[in-house]
Amino acid sequence: MRVSVVIPGLNAPLIAQVLAAIDRQTVSPAEIIVVGRDDERRITAQPVVRFVETPTPVSAARARNQGAFLSSGDIIWFLDADCLAHPQCLQYHLLAHQRGEVVVGGGITFDDTQYWHLCDNLAVFTPFLATRPAGIRPFLPSLNLSLRRDLFIEIGGFDERFSGASGEDTDLSFRLRRCGYRLFFEPAAVVKHVHRRLSSGDLWRHLASFGRSYVTIYPRYPEFTGRYRRTDLARGRPEWLRVLAPFFAVMDCVERYARYPELRAYPQTIPGLLLSRLAWYDGMARGMQQ
Repeated sequence: MRVSVVIPGLNAPLIAQVLAAIDRQTVSPAEIIVVGRDDERRITAQPVVRFVETPTPVSAARARNQGAFLSSGDIIWFLDADCLAHPQCLQYHLLAHQRGEVVVGGGITFDDTQYWHLCDNLAVFTPFLATRPAGIRPFLPSLNLSLRRDLFIEIGGFDERFSGASGEDTDLSFRLRRCGYRLFFEPAAVVKHVHRRLSSGDLWRHLASFGRSYVTIYPRYPEFTGRYRRTDLARGRPEWLRVLAPFFAVMDCVERYARYPELRAYPQTIPGLLLSRLAWYDGMARGMQQ
C-alpha cells in the first residue's frame, strides 16, 4: 500500500522534528504533503516532502482536505504538526489496514512535566492513550488517523465549516459510522503529542472550542450522540447551562476517573480537568447563543 502523509501546518515550530520522525519510520511513506504557512522557513527541501503554501491561514479541516485531494497514495495518514511519530507508528497503521480495517486511529503519549500541557492532553485524549486496549471506538481524533483515500474522497473529506481545529474529526467519524464503517483504535501506532497549550487560558480556549462545536454535532447525529441528559436539564437555555455547569463538571470528572483508571496516576490534574469541563460547558453555552 502506498501511503500519503498529510499534515496541516500553521507556522508550526516543531515541523522539522515532525518530518524527521517520519523519516525514521520503519516503513517509508510514498509522499508527505504539508499544507499551510511556513513563514519561518522551517521546512527544508526533501525528495518526498511537498509544501503547499496557502495565501492566508486556513483551518485544519481545509488544509487536510487540500492535502488529501493532492495526494496519490492508497492510504492517507493524517498527522498533526505537533505530533512526533514513534518509529513503528506507520507500520502499525498499515498492519491494521492489512487485517481489513478501513479507518485506523493511533495511540498518544505525552510529557507530564508541565501541568497545563498534561491537563489538556488528559482532558481531550484519555480514551486514546497508548496504554488503552485496541478496539472499536465511537470516534477517532485526526491528529494520528489513517484511512483509505478513495473512501475519504467519496465521503467528502472534513467539513470545512468547522473553524480552527475542533469538532471536524468527530463529525467525520460520525459520517463514516453512518455509512457503515467501523473505527478501529490501534494503540501501538503511537505519536508523542507536544502541543503548546501551556496555561490555564490555553486550556480554557481549547476546551471551549470543543463545547461550541458540540452544539453543531449534537443534533446532526442523534443515533450516535443520543440525548445528552445534562444539557437537556438546561432546556436549551445557555444561562441555565452556565448555572448548572459546576455540578455537571464534577459529575463528568467522577465518571471519567471511574472509566479510565489511568487518570488515577495523575491526581494533581483534578483541578485542571474540572476547569476543562467548565470551559466545555461555557463553550456550549456560547454556541447555543449563536
